[in-house]
Amino acid sequence: MKHFTLEYDWLRPILPEGISVPSSTIISGPGGSGKPLIAGMFLASWLKQDGSLIYLLINSGREYAEKVFASCGVDGSTYKDRIVYIDFDPQAEGIAEDKGDYLKANLLKPDIWAEAVQKAEERLAEKGRPAILAGAALNILFFSPTYGGPIYQTIYNTVKGNKNCMFSVSNNVFQDRMERLESAAANLMFTHSEKVMELHLEIARMKGVEFSKRDIVVPLDEEKLIHMRSEADRMRKHLIPMIRKI
Repeated sequence: MKHFTLEYDWLRPILPEGISVPSSTIISGPGGSGKPLIAGMFLASWLKQDGSLIYLLINSGREYAEKVFASCGVDGSTYKDRIVYIDFDPQAEGIAEDKGDYLKANLLKPDIWAEAVQKAEERLAEKGRPAILAGAALNILFFSPTYGGPIYQTIYNTVKGNKNCMFSVSNNVFQDRMERLESAAANLMFTHSEKVMELHLEIARMKGVEFSKRDIVVPLDEEKLIHMRSEADRMRKHLIPMIRKI
């Protein structure tokens, strides 16, 4: 697989050839601008074309992630053997749970991040399908005074190394770090909202495929966007104060 095509009619005019494999993708924009939903659409296309997924649950639980994927046409039971979730637990010493398609781990620690991702990769490799590493709200990890710098470097090296990955980040916090991360990515996209419930996507850079830099409105259901924003706000208010103490 040299690239995977996209299942959505609104995406094809700006990305007719899809996304190169392997390549690193950053979806960057202000908090609450729908980045995980856009990533969910890309990841749904990847799964439907026989790919597998390692999904980092940074600021949401598995149930919420599965709802996002279901809204993009990916039924959890159908793709159960092709998705491994890694749930972030900042209070764990290392990998706290390991149950096949689900791990719980302290992703603040670079060695634990690497161990958990490797376990997930090995699990999916047994199925013989290429994997993509994905996650949203990675900025939350950088609030740790002890681990923020080291885990940022781990994520930066992942992106710079052109690993098959797709991360969404908020570019209105840790702006210097976000600019470095954006520069490191093979594929770079930006989201923004011009109206309260109108989400825009603009592609800045892609590896090895044709694309349009045209700014387009993303056809998202308003109710989904409201729910996503409220869930993200709730988790941020809970997680960030905790991480600031670690």
